[in-house]
Amino acid sequence: MNEPREGMLFIDGKWRAASDGGTFDVINPADESFVGTAADATAADVSDAVGAARTAFDATTWSTDVDFRRHCLSQLSAGLRAAGAELAEMATLEAGIPVNQAYLIDSVIDEVDWTIALMERFGWEVDLPPFEMLGMTSNRRVRQEARGVVGAITPWNAPTSMNVGKAAPALAAGNTVVLKPAPDTPLSAVILAEVIANHTDIPPGVFNMVTSNNNEVAGDGLTGDPRVNMFHFTGSTAVGQRIASRAAIGFRKVVLELGGKSANLILDDADLDTAIPYSVGMCMYNSGQGCLLPTRMVVHASRYDEAVERAVAVTKALPWGDPNDPATLVGPIIRRGQLDRMAGLVDRARAAGATIPVGGHVSARFEKGFWYEPTVVTGVDVDAEIAQTEVFGPVLTIFRYEGGDDEAIRIANATKYGLGAFVQTADPDRAWKIAHAMRSGGVAIGPSFWVAADTPFGGYGASGLGRERGIEGFLEFLQAKAISTPAAPAA
Repeated sequence: MNEPREGMLFIDGKWRAASDGGTFDVINPADESFVGTAADATAADVSDAVGAARTAFDATTWSTDVDFRRHCLSQLSAGLRAAGAELAEMATLEAGIPVNQAYLIDSVIDEVDWTIALMERFGWEVDLPPFEMLGMTSNRRVRQEARGVVGAITPWNAPTSMNVGKAAPALAAGNTVVLKPAPDTPLSAVILAEVIANHTDIPPGVFNMVTSNNNEVAGDGLTGDPRVNMFHFTGSTAVGQRIASRAAIGFRKVVLELGGKSANLILDDADLDTAIPYSVGMCMYNSGQGCLLPTRMVVHASRYDEAVERAVAVTKALPWGDPNDPATLVGPIIRRGQLDRMAGLVDRARAAGATIPVGGHVSARFEKGFWYEPTVVTGVDVDAEIAQTEVFGPVLTIFRYEGGDDEAIRIANATKYGLGAFVQTADPDRAWKIAHAMRSGGVAIGPSFWVAADTPFGGYGASGLGRERGIEGFLEFLQAKAISTPAAPAA
């Protein structure tokens, strides 16, 4: 693996150290070994990055030259493919993502290619027919324009997916970008900056990358800077609320993809041979560290005992451990603090009377690293802490319901979140009716998954504002301007 430009920021097309020389170590969550060094940006560094982005937007043709942007995005796609193995390896090293999941980097690059194709057919300017108003007949043109400087703030659980997924469409739409990755996973962002620097003609200042070990310094520096026009954030609901409140000063645009507590309905006619392995596997994917994952299984009383028995058996059989093993599904937890937090949620549920038929403990399988056993929790109320709080670990909570579909829907919607939902039934009409009633941004019926480059992704309620991916996500980076001219008199 080629070493990234460690310990450096990427600002205005140049690599540079933090203004005070500060750095911090990046640690492998599987064994607590040293992965690399990242620059610890100061508030002055963040300001410089925003300034570079502001100048690039205001003083160059980047925002108006679609053909040049498409050329640069094509270079970015090729550069990412060349760096794909390195990006996948870094995801395992700094985030603990199992290797069989880290190589999904190809789907991220496919999203870039989809965006390039969209640029070719997108209606950057659309003419409308003449219309009479106030005694005047006018032609109208609707023009889509970039918003300006975009502050992209990304999480640690899918670093390259989030970094590229925010930067690429923002750049394609004509914006300039300041990327601030999570302090746990800065080196994936460094590799992205290297690809942009070495493989594309993206001009200086159009893309900037600042790493920091202090979210208050970098995050508040970015969100407090009035020169930033838009914030695109993925992370916790609490942080999203803070970003939204700071963005309200100046009425700046926000797109927030926040937490989730997705329900998975197992109806009385579900095929458990298919539904249970799919449901457990989806919940435990990426060690359960995903906002969309179906962590609440809601099972009809007539199938409850069998479903629990099967879920426990599948969970016990899950391959977990070394993320470098291609068979591993569940790897380490990202850091000690997150491990302690999720262990506390399960411990308090147990103390309150929950049953833990499998797992439920910090694992001592390895001498170092942050490990939690794949876990199933039963016997809790729908309003219990563990039923309402995003655990962000390999923990599945199973609920029983006695009534009809309306009761299942009520339980599924009994949360402040609304990112995703899942439905398992043999009756398609029944499934579609339930899907329409779910208060969530996406619904998977049966063993399916809606997330793709051309499909909008986002949530209801505390799961956020706006959408990413698809045309809907692309439009978030643009603002519409209407222009009128006098229409020629009718012949």
